[in-house]
Amino acid sequence: MPGRAMVTIALALIAGISTVFLCVKPAATLPSGFNNNVVANVSTPTALAFISSDGRMLITTKTGQLQVYKEGTPGTTQALDISDKVCSGMTERGLLGVAVDPDFEINHYVYLYYTFKKHGVCPKKEPNNPNNPVNRVSRFIMIDGTANPASEVVLIDNIPSPNGNHNGGDLKFGKDDYLYVSVGDGGCDYAEPTKCQYENDASRDRHVLLGKVLRITRDGEIPSGNPYMGTNSDRCNATGRTAAGRACQEIIAYGLRNPFRIAFDPDASGTRFWINDVGGARWEEIDRGSVGGDYGWNLCEGRHDNPDRPGSVSCSGGGRIPPLHEYSHNTGCTSITGGAFVPDDGSWPDSYDNAYLFADYICDKIFVLKPKSGGGFARTLFTTDPGGRGPVAMTFGPRGSNGTALYYTTFADGGKVRRISYSGS
Repeated sequence: MPGRAMVTIALALIAGISTVFLCVKPAATLPSGFNNNVVANVSTPTALAFISSDGRMLITTKTGQLQVYKEGTPGTTQALDISDKVCSGMTERGLLGVAVDPDFEINHYVYLYYTFKKHGVCPKKEPNNPNNPVNRVSRFIMIDGTANPASEVVLIDNIPSPNGNHNGGDLKFGKDDYLYVSVGDGGCDYAEPTKCQYENDASRDRHVLLGKVLRITRDGEIPSGNPYMGTNSDRCNATGRTAAGRACQEIIAYGLRNPFRIAFDPDASGTRFWINDVGGARWEEIDRGSVGGDYGWNLCEGRHDNPDRPGSVSCSGGGRIPPLHEYSHNTGCTSITGGAFVPDDGSWPDSYDNAYLFADYICDKIFVLKPKSGGGFARTLFTTDPGGRGPVAMTFGPRGSNGTALYYTTFADGGKVRRISYSGS
Protein backbone atom coordinates (compact mmCIF):
# COMPACT_ATOMS: atom_id res chain seq x y z
CA MET A 1 0.00 0.00 0.00
CA PRO A 2 1.22 3.59 -0.63
CA GLY A 3 3.53 5.00 2.03
CA ARG A 4 4.06 1.71 3.83
CA ALA A 5 7.35 -0.20 3.83
CA MET A 6 6.80 -3.80 2.94
CA VAL A 7 8.46 -6.82 1.41
CA THR A 8 7.06 -7.38 -2.05
CA ILE A 9 7.35 -10.77 -3.70
CA ALA A 10 6.95 -9.84 -7.35
CA LEU A 11 6.26 -12.64 -9.77
CA ALA A 12 7.56 -11.28 -13.05
CA LEU A 13 4.63 -11.64 -15.42
CA ILE A 14 6.76 -11.61 -18.50
CA ALA A 15 10.35 -12.37 -17.65
CA GLY A 16 9.57 -15.65 -15.90
CA ILE A 17 11.89 -14.64 -13.03
CA SER A 18 10.81 -14.48 -9.39
CA THR A 19 12.36 -11.47 -7.66
CA VAL A 20 12.21 -10.69 -3.95
CA PHE A 21 13.06 -7.14 -2.95
CA LEU A 22 12.38 -4.58 -0.26
CA CYS A 23 10.56 -1.50 -1.47
CA VAL A 24 8.87 1.54 -0.01
CA LYS A 25 5.78 2.28 -2.04
CA PRO A 26 5.51 5.99 -2.91
CA ALA A 27 2.22 7.76 -3.43
CA ALA A 28 0.98 7.71 -7.01
CA THR A 29 2.30 10.67 -9.00
CA LEU A 30 1.06 12.20 -12.24
CA PRO A 31 2.00 15.33 -14.17
CA SER A 32 -0.18 18.36 -13.48
CA GLY A 33 -3.60 18.22 -15.11
CA PHE A 34 -3.77 14.43 -15.41
CA ASN A 35 -6.13 12.07 -13.59
CA ASN A 36 -5.96 8.31 -13.00
CA ASN A 37 -9.29 6.57 -12.39
CA VAL A 38 -10.64 3.03 -12.22
CA VAL A 39 -12.90 2.28 -15.17
CA ALA A 40 -13.82 -1.33 -14.46
CA ASN A 41 -13.08 -4.14 -12.02
CA VAL A 42 -12.10 -7.20 -14.07
CA SER A 43 -10.30 -10.28 -12.78
CA THR A 44 -6.73 -10.59 -14.17
CA PRO A 45 -7.28 -8.43 -17.28
CA THR A 46 -4.64 -9.09 -19.92
CA ALA A 47 -5.47 -7.06 -23.05
CA LEU A 48 -7.74 -4.32 -24.42
CA ALA A 49 -9.24 -3.35 -27.77
CA PHE A 50 -11.89 -0.84 -28.80
CA ILE A 51 -14.76 -1.08 -31.26
CA SER A 52 -14.24 2.24 -33.00
CA SER A 53 -17.80 2.75 -34.17
CA ASP A 54 -19.39 2.91 -30.71
CA GLY A 55 -16.49 3.08 -28.25
CA ARG A 56 -17.12 -0.27 -26.57
CA MET A 57 -14.02 -1.72 -24.94
CA LEU A 58 -13.20 -5.43 -25.14
CA ILE A 59 -11.22 -6.83 -22.21
CA THR A 60 -9.66 -10.29 -22.07
CA THR A 61 -9.08 -12.10 -18.80
CA LYS A 62 -6.23 -14.49 -18.20
CA THR A 63 -8.63 -17.32 -17.34
CA GLY A 64 -10.48 -17.16 -20.67
CA GLN A 65 -13.34 -14.64 -20.60
CA LEU A 66 -13.99 -11.79 -23.02
CA GLN A 67 -15.68 -8.87 -21.25
CA VAL A 68 -17.31 -5.77 -22.75
CA TYR A 69 -17.37 -2.31 -21.17
CA LYS A 70 -19.43 0.63 -22.39
CA GLU A 71 -18.82 4.16 -21.13
CA GLY A 72 -21.65 5.31 -18.88
CA THR A 73 -22.89 1.83 -17.98
CA PRO A 74 -22.07 0.05 -14.72
CA GLY A 75 -19.72 -2.92 -14.75
CA THR A 76 -18.98 -5.19 -17.69
CA THR A 77 -20.88 -7.86 -19.56
CA GLN A 78 -19.47 -11.19 -20.68
CA ALA A 79 -19.28 -11.73 -24.42
CA LEU A 80 -17.49 -15.09 -24.44
CA ASP A 81 -16.18 -17.74 -22.06
CA ILE A 82 -13.62 -20.23 -23.38
CA SER A 83 -12.07 -20.99 -19.99
CA ASP A 84 -12.64 -24.74 -20.51
CA LYS A 85 -10.25 -24.58 -23.49
CA VAL A 86 -7.58 -22.37 -21.92
CA CYS A 87 -4.49 -23.26 -19.88
CA SER A 88 -4.04 -20.35 -17.48
CA GLY A 89 -2.38 -21.89 -14.44
CA MET A 90 1.05 -20.40 -15.14
CA THR A 91 1.68 -16.68 -14.89
CA GLU A 92 2.20 -16.14 -18.62
CA ARG A 93 -0.36 -18.54 -20.10
CA GLY A 94 -4.01 -17.80 -20.71
CA LEU A 95 -6.18 -15.63 -22.94
CA LEU A 96 -3.51 -13.06 -23.79
CA GLY A 97 -4.56 -10.89 -26.74
CA VAL A 98 -7.55 -9.38 -28.53
CA ALA A 99 -8.07 -7.38 -31.73
CA VAL A 100 -11.12 -5.93 -33.46
CA ASP A 101 -11.42 -6.12 -37.24
CA PRO A 102 -11.22 -2.69 -38.95
CA ASP A 103 -14.44 -3.65 -40.77
CA PHE A 104 -16.16 -4.87 -37.62
CA GLU A 105 -19.47 -3.17 -38.48
CA ILE A 106 -19.62 -5.28 -41.63
CA ASN A 107 -18.14 -8.64 -40.61
CA HIS A 108 -18.36 -8.54 -36.74
CA TYR A 109 -14.96 -10.23 -36.41
CA VAL A 110 -12.93 -10.26 -33.20
CA TYR A 111 -9.62 -12.10 -32.80
CA LEU A 112 -8.15 -13.81 -29.74
CA TYR A 113 -4.74 -15.26 -28.86
CA TYR A 114 -4.88 -17.95 -26.19
CA THR A 115 -3.09 -20.98 -24.75
CA PHE A 116 -5.13 -23.94 -25.96
CA LYS A 117 -5.56 -27.01 -23.73
CA LYS A 118 -4.90 -29.30 -26.67
CA HIS A 119 -4.49 -32.53 -24.69
CA GLY A 120 -6.94 -31.77 -21.87
CA VAL A 121 -4.16 -31.09 -19.35
CA CYS A 122 -1.85 -28.18 -18.57
CA PRO A 123 1.67 -29.34 -17.60
CA LYS A 124 3.82 -26.65 -15.97
CA LYS A 125 7.52 -26.19 -16.69
CA GLU A 126 7.82 -29.62 -18.30
CA PRO A 127 9.37 -28.85 -21.70
CA ASN A 128 9.76 -32.58 -22.43
CA ASN A 129 6.08 -33.31 -21.85
CA PRO A 130 4.28 -34.29 -25.08
CA ASN A 131 0.98 -33.11 -23.60
CA ASN A 132 1.95 -29.45 -23.32
CA PRO A 133 -0.65 -26.96 -24.53
CA VAL A 134 -0.14 -24.79 -27.62
CA ASN A 135 -0.92 -21.20 -28.48
CA ARG A 136 -3.39 -20.29 -31.19
CA VAL A 137 -4.98 -17.33 -32.93
CA SER A 138 -8.72 -17.61 -33.53
CA ARG A 139 -11.44 -15.46 -35.07
CA PHE A 140 -14.95 -15.21 -33.63
CA ILE A 141 -18.13 -13.45 -34.71
CA MET A 142 -19.56 -11.06 -32.11
CA ILE A 143 -23.10 -9.67 -32.56
CA ASP A 144 -25.04 -7.60 -30.02
CA GLY A 145 -22.31 -7.99 -27.42
CA THR A 146 -22.10 -11.79 -27.64
CA ALA A 147 -19.40 -13.84 -29.39
CA ASN A 148 -20.63 -17.23 -30.52
CA PRO A 149 -18.19 -20.00 -29.47
CA ALA A 150 -19.32 -22.06 -32.45
CA SER A 151 -18.18 -19.32 -34.82
CA GLU A 152 -14.50 -19.92 -33.98
CA VAL A 153 -12.17 -20.17 -36.95
CA VAL A 154 -8.61 -21.09 -35.98
CA LEU A 155 -6.24 -19.01 -38.11
CA ILE A 156 -2.90 -20.08 -36.58
CA ASP A 157 -2.55 -23.20 -34.44
CA ASN A 158 0.02 -25.36 -32.65
CA ILE A 159 2.45 -22.60 -31.70
CA PRO A 160 4.55 -24.45 -29.11
CA SER A 161 4.39 -23.50 -25.42
CA PRO A 162 7.06 -25.85 -24.08
CA ASN A 163 7.88 -24.25 -20.73
CA GLY A 164 4.78 -22.16 -20.02
CA ASN A 165 6.48 -18.77 -20.26
CA HIS A 166 7.44 -16.47 -23.15
CA ASN A 167 4.18 -16.89 -25.03
CA GLY A 168 3.99 -13.31 -26.33
CA GLY A 169 0.36 -12.98 -27.30
CA ASP A 170 -0.39 -9.52 -28.66
CA LEU A 171 -2.72 -8.93 -31.62
CA LYS A 172 -2.96 -5.66 -33.53
CA PHE A 173 -4.20 -4.53 -36.95
CA GLY A 174 -1.92 -2.27 -38.95
CA LYS A 175 -3.06 0.46 -41.31
CA ASP A 176 -2.52 -2.08 -44.06
CA ASP A 177 -5.52 -3.98 -42.59
CA TYR A 178 -3.33 -7.00 -41.84
CA LEU A 179 -3.28 -8.74 -38.47
CA TYR A 180 0.07 -8.69 -36.62
CA VAL A 181 0.82 -11.32 -33.98
CA SER A 182 3.67 -11.33 -31.43
CA VAL A 183 5.01 -14.71 -30.28
CA GLY A 184 7.64 -15.44 -27.60
CA ASP A 185 10.43 -18.01 -27.81
CA GLY A 186 8.72 -20.52 -25.49
CA GLY A 187 11.16 -20.14 -22.58
CA CYS A 188 12.91 -23.44 -23.35
CA ASP A 189 13.84 -24.76 -26.77
CA TYR A 190 11.05 -26.71 -28.49
CA ALA A 191 13.66 -29.02 -30.09
CA GLU A 192 16.19 -29.25 -27.23
CA PRO A 193 14.09 -28.90 -24.06
CA THR A 194 17.06 -28.71 -21.69
CA LYS A 195 18.19 -25.45 -23.33
CA CYS A 196 16.42 -22.50 -21.73
CA GLN A 197 16.91 -18.73 -21.33
CA TYR A 198 20.13 -17.66 -23.11
CA GLU A 199 20.64 -21.17 -24.54
CA ASN A 200 17.24 -21.22 -26.27
CA ASP A 201 17.76 -20.38 -29.94
CA ALA A 202 14.21 -21.07 -31.15
CA SER A 203 13.81 -17.44 -32.23
CA ARG A 204 16.57 -17.96 -34.80
CA ASP A 205 14.78 -20.88 -36.48
CA ARG A 206 12.61 -19.48 -39.25
CA HIS A 207 10.88 -22.84 -39.64
CA VAL A 208 9.00 -22.43 -36.33
CA LEU A 209 6.66 -19.66 -35.16
CA LEU A 210 8.56 -18.89 -31.92
CA GLY A 211 10.29 -15.61 -31.08
CA LYS A 212 8.67 -13.90 -34.04
CA VAL A 213 6.21 -11.28 -35.27
CA LEU A 214 3.69 -12.80 -37.69
CA ARG A 215 1.42 -11.14 -40.25
CA ILE A 216 -1.71 -12.59 -41.84
CA THR A 217 -4.90 -11.38 -43.48
CA ARG A 218 -8.22 -11.32 -41.63
CA ASP A 219 -8.92 -14.74 -43.16
CA GLY A 220 -5.56 -16.18 -42.15
CA GLU A 221 -3.97 -15.96 -45.58
CA ILE A 222 -0.45 -14.66 -46.32
CA PRO A 223 -0.08 -11.02 -47.42
CA SER A 224 1.88 -10.63 -50.65
CA GLY A 225 4.54 -8.48 -48.94
CA ASN A 226 5.61 -11.07 -46.38
CA PRO A 227 9.34 -11.74 -46.77
CA TYR A 228 9.52 -15.56 -46.79
CA MET A 229 7.47 -16.59 -49.78
CA GLY A 230 9.94 -18.45 -52.00
CA THR A 231 10.11 -22.09 -53.01
CA ASN A 232 11.84 -22.91 -49.70
CA SER A 233 8.85 -21.74 -47.62
CA ASP A 234 5.61 -23.24 -46.33
CA ARG A 235 2.45 -22.34 -44.50
CA CYS A 236 2.83 -23.06 -40.77
CA ASN A 237 -0.68 -22.07 -39.71
CA ALA A 238 -1.77 -25.66 -38.97
CA THR A 239 1.41 -27.16 -37.53
CA GLY A 240 3.27 -24.18 -36.04
CA ARG A 241 6.41 -25.21 -37.93
CA THR A 242 7.83 -26.75 -41.08
CA ALA A 243 11.00 -28.68 -41.98
CA ALA A 244 14.37 -27.30 -40.91
CA GLY A 245 15.99 -25.21 -43.63
CA ARG A 246 12.64 -23.90 -44.83
CA ALA A 247 10.72 -20.83 -43.61
CA CYS A 248 7.22 -20.13 -42.33
CA GLN A 249 5.38 -17.73 -44.60
CA GLU A 250 3.58 -16.10 -41.66
CA ILE A 251 6.84 -14.67 -40.25
CA ILE A 252 7.80 -11.05 -40.92
CA ALA A 253 10.40 -10.57 -38.11
CA TYR A 254 12.49 -12.91 -35.96
CA GLY A 255 15.20 -12.96 -33.29
CA LEU A 256 12.89 -11.85 -30.46
CA ARG A 257 12.82 -13.22 -26.92
CA ASN A 258 9.35 -12.34 -25.69
CA PRO A 259 7.67 -9.56 -27.69
CA PHE A 260 4.83 -9.43 -25.19
CA ARG A 261 3.31 -6.21 -26.53
CA ILE A 262 3.47 -4.35 -29.84
CA ALA A 263 2.10 -0.87 -30.59
CA PHE A 264 1.05 0.87 -33.81
CA ASP A 265 1.35 4.60 -34.50
CA PRO A 266 -2.14 5.98 -35.28
CA ASP A 267 -0.69 9.13 -36.88
CA ALA A 268 1.77 7.50 -39.26
CA SER A 269 0.93 7.64 -42.95
CA GLY A 270 1.42 3.88 -43.20
CA THR A 271 1.90 0.94 -40.88
CA ARG A 272 4.49 1.90 -38.26
CA PHE A 273 4.91 -0.29 -35.19
CA TRP A 274 7.24 -0.77 -32.24
CA ILE A 275 7.98 -3.96 -30.33
CA ASN A 276 8.41 -4.17 -26.56
CA ASP A 277 10.71 -7.17 -26.17
CA VAL A 278 11.21 -8.50 -22.65
CA GLY A 279 14.88 -9.12 -21.93
CA GLY A 280 16.79 -11.82 -20.10
CA ALA A 281 18.73 -11.05 -16.95
CA ARG A 282 20.15 -7.69 -18.01
CA TRP A 283 18.35 -5.51 -20.59
CA GLU A 284 14.86 -4.51 -21.73
CA GLU A 285 14.40 -3.18 -25.25
CA ILE A 286 12.06 -1.36 -27.62
CA ASP A 287 12.49 -2.22 -31.29
CA ARG A 288 11.32 -0.53 -34.45
CA GLY A 289 9.18 -2.98 -36.41
CA SER A 290 10.71 -3.98 -39.74
CA VAL A 291 9.54 -6.53 -42.30
CA GLY A 292 12.28 -9.13 -42.61
CA GLY A 293 14.12 -7.83 -39.55
CA ASP A 294 16.39 -9.90 -37.29
CA TYR A 295 16.50 -8.52 -33.73
CA GLY A 296 19.39 -10.63 -32.55
CA TRP A 297 18.11 -12.90 -29.77
CA ASN A 298 19.63 -15.27 -28.61
CA LEU A 299 22.94 -14.04 -30.00
CA CYS A 300 22.38 -10.65 -28.40
CA GLU A 301 20.34 -9.01 -25.67
CA GLY A 302 19.67 -5.53 -26.98
CA ARG A 303 23.03 -4.11 -28.07
CA HIS A 304 24.88 -6.47 -25.75
CA ASP A 305 26.43 -9.91 -25.98
CA ASN A 306 24.67 -13.01 -24.84
CA PRO A 307 26.64 -13.54 -21.59
CA ASP A 308 27.00 -17.24 -22.43
CA ARG A 309 28.90 -16.41 -25.65
CA PRO A 310 30.62 -13.01 -25.22
CA GLY A 311 32.21 -11.51 -28.31
CA SER A 312 30.76 -14.07 -30.71
CA VAL A 313 28.93 -11.53 -32.91
CA SER A 314 28.50 -7.78 -33.34
CA CYS A 315 25.34 -6.76 -31.51
CA SER A 316 25.18 -3.27 -33.08
CA GLY A 317 25.20 -4.45 -36.67
CA GLY A 318 26.03 -7.52 -38.67
CA GLY A 319 22.58 -7.54 -40.24
CA ARG A 320 20.83 -7.49 -36.88
CA ILE A 321 18.56 -4.56 -35.97
CA PRO A 322 19.63 -2.95 -32.69
CA PRO A 323 16.94 -1.53 -30.39
CA LEU A 324 15.88 2.07 -30.74
CA HIS A 325 15.87 2.21 -26.93
CA GLU A 326 17.02 -0.08 -24.12
CA TYR A 327 17.36 0.12 -20.35
CA SER A 328 19.34 -1.88 -17.85
CA HIS A 329 17.95 -4.00 -15.02
CA ASN A 330 20.20 -1.90 -12.78
CA THR A 331 17.39 0.69 -12.92
CA GLY A 332 15.17 -1.65 -10.87
CA CYS A 333 12.84 -1.99 -13.86
CA THR A 334 13.14 -5.47 -15.34
CA SER A 335 10.07 -6.44 -17.37
CA ILE A 336 8.75 -4.20 -20.15
CA THR A 337 5.05 -4.65 -20.87
CA GLY A 338 2.46 -2.41 -22.54
CA GLY A 339 3.18 0.41 -24.97
CA ALA A 340 1.14 3.05 -26.82
CA PHE A 341 1.81 6.02 -29.10
CA VAL A 342 0.15 9.24 -27.91
CA PRO A 343 -2.31 10.22 -30.69
CA ASP A 344 -2.05 13.72 -32.11
CA ASP A 345 -5.73 14.57 -31.60
CA GLY A 346 -5.50 17.42 -29.09
CA SER A 347 -6.53 15.32 -26.09
CA TRP A 348 -3.11 15.65 -24.43
CA PRO A 349 -0.79 18.67 -24.23
CA ASP A 350 1.46 19.50 -27.18
CA SER A 351 4.49 18.44 -25.13
CA TYR A 352 3.40 14.84 -25.73
CA ASP A 353 3.46 15.12 -29.51
CA ASN A 354 5.57 12.31 -31.02
CA ALA A 355 5.69 10.59 -27.62
CA TYR A 356 5.57 6.88 -26.92
CA LEU A 357 4.46 5.55 -23.54
CA PHE A 358 5.61 2.22 -22.18
CA ALA A 359 5.28 0.38 -18.87
CA ASP A 360 7.41 -1.89 -16.73
CA TYR A 361 5.57 -4.52 -14.71
CA ILE A 362 8.15 -4.97 -11.95
CA CYS A 363 8.90 -1.36 -11.01
CA ASP A 364 5.26 -0.18 -11.42
CA LYS A 365 6.11 2.72 -13.71
CA ILE A 366 5.03 4.25 -17.00
CA PHE A 367 7.65 6.15 -18.99
CA VAL A 368 7.58 8.68 -21.84
CA LEU A 369 9.94 8.13 -24.76
CA LYS A 370 10.54 11.09 -27.09
CA PRO A 371 12.98 11.77 -29.93
CA LYS A 372 16.05 13.80 -29.04
CA SER A 373 17.52 16.50 -31.24
CA GLY A 374 20.48 14.94 -33.00
CA GLY A 375 19.07 11.43 -32.85
CA GLY A 376 18.12 8.82 -30.32
CA PHE A 377 15.41 8.93 -27.69
CA ALA A 378 15.06 10.36 -24.20
CA ARG A 379 13.22 8.42 -21.49
CA THR A 380 11.47 10.30 -18.68
CA LEU A 381 9.17 9.12 -15.92
CA PHE A 382 5.46 9.71 -16.52
CA THR A 383 3.91 8.14 -13.43
CA THR A 384 4.94 5.98 -10.49
CA ASP A 385 2.80 3.27 -8.93
CA PRO A 386 -0.07 3.84 -11.36
CA GLY A 387 -2.25 1.07 -10.01
CA GLY A 388 -0.39 -0.63 -7.22
CA ARG A 389 1.02 -3.28 -9.52
CA GLY A 390 2.57 -2.78 -12.90
CA PRO A 391 0.50 -2.26 -16.07
CA VAL A 392 0.11 -5.30 -18.31
CA ALA A 393 -1.38 -3.82 -21.50
CA MET A 394 -1.93 -0.22 -22.64
CA THR A 395 -3.84 1.48 -25.42
CA PHE A 396 -5.43 4.83 -26.22
CA GLY A 397 -9.19 4.82 -26.63
CA PRO A 398 -12.21 7.13 -26.59
CA ARG A 399 -13.20 8.98 -23.43
CA GLY A 400 -16.85 9.61 -24.21
CA SER A 401 -17.09 12.95 -26.00
CA ASN A 402 -13.87 14.22 -24.38
CA GLY A 403 -11.29 12.99 -26.88
CA THR A 404 -9.02 10.07 -26.04
CA ALA A 405 -7.32 8.75 -22.93
CA LEU A 406 -4.77 6.10 -22.01
CA TYR A 407 -6.34 2.84 -20.80
CA TYR A 408 -4.35 0.08 -19.15
CA THR A 409 -4.87 -3.19 -17.33
CA THR A 410 -3.41 -4.09 -13.95
CA PHE A 411 -3.67 -7.13 -11.69
CA ALA A 412 -3.77 -4.89 -8.60
CA ASP A 413 -6.54 -5.66 -6.10
CA GLY A 414 -7.79 -8.61 -8.14
CA GLY A 415 -7.68 -6.80 -11.46
CA LYS A 416 -8.72 -3.43 -12.84
CA VAL A 417 -8.87 -1.40 -16.00
CA ARG A 418 -7.71 2.16 -15.35
CA ARG A 419 -7.78 5.35 -17.39
CA ILE A 420 -5.31 8.24 -17.42
CA SER A 421 -6.89 11.35 -18.91
CA TYR A 422 -5.93 14.99 -19.21
CA SER A 423 -8.31 17.60 -17.87
CA GLY A 424 -5.96 20.53 -17.45
CA SER A 425 -5.80 23.65 -19.57
